[in-house]
Amino acid sequence: MTDTVDPFELEDQAIEMLVHLQSGRATAADHLAYERWCQRSEAHALAARKSEALWGAFAHTPKAQQFVALSPRKRRRPARALWAVGLAACLSLVMISAGLLRPWSALYADQVTDAGERREVRLQDGSVVWMNADTVLSVGYSQNRRGITLYQGEALFEVAKDPSRPFIVHAAQGDVQAVGTRFDVNQRGDEVTVQVSEGIVQLSSGGQSLRLPAGQSSAYRRGVAPQPGKAVDVQNVATWQRGKLIFNARPLGDVLAELDRYIPGIVYLTDKTLAARRISGIFEVDDPQAALAVLEQTQPLRITRLPLITLVRPKD
Repeated sequence: MTDTVDPFELEDQAIEMLVHLQSGRATAADHLAYERWCQRSEAHALAARKSEALWGAFAHTPKAQQFVALSPRKRRRPARALWAVGLAACLSLVMISAGLLRPWSALYADQVTDAGERREVRLQDGSVVWMNADTVLSVGYSQNRRGITLYQGEALFEVAKDPSRPFIVHAAQGDVQAVGTRFDVNQRGDEVTVQVSEGIVQLSSGGQSLRLPAGQSSAYRRGVAPQPGKAVDVQNVATWQRGKLIFNARPLGDVLAELDRYIPGIVYLTDKTLAARRISGIFEVDDPQAALAVLEQTQPLRITRLPLITLVRPKD
């Protein structure tokens, strides 16, 4: 009969050894002892992998270095302490750098979707908005115009015809205007991508305008003129609305950012040199973990799932 081992106790032990190995006071015997400890059981190996992943994600932060400098006597329950410090450091760093903190506008927005949630919204004029996961928007209709403000995320718009009232989506200080058309607007941070599957839209940003017909896409950054239009397959516009994610030679960084919409917490690529690696595949929106598993099997990546953070690291 095998005794049940508390995973947190094993993580305590693993982190205590890892911190000592990073302290500059470790000997060759200490390194050997850690290797032997990891080989004692699968539970020990799992605790080591999780602890190494967490440490690797934030070892460079000041809080981590302060933790290393503490004497063992002051590092009581190291796993609990390190997880608290590590998660706070990682979450702050990743959210701020990636612009993933939900805007204050979410507090008073008309419509908000959470991670993994999609929603269909029917507007008073008969237009339909399909909201992707992790999206925040407000609706403002008047006698002269139909306005949508997209604060964050992605939405597919199917616009009812009304020549007397233009339909305008405002995102990142730019406008996307359409009359009787179907188009997708994706805002991530200060960058907005627009894809048109039916009709024509006009983009306005940075004092410049661009007419975009069906089968074309463009992008702009806050306060910058739109990029020239480029061809897109209309069948692949907003495939998320049909439950599919289709990637054709897309950078890994973009793929992970897309999967991040559907996974609670944050998906974080620890080695940015891998972000440009090209990825192709078709995945189910409702099973993002399966997509991560495929990436781990087919790419030189290791996926570590921690509370609130999914770490994507290069394989050793």
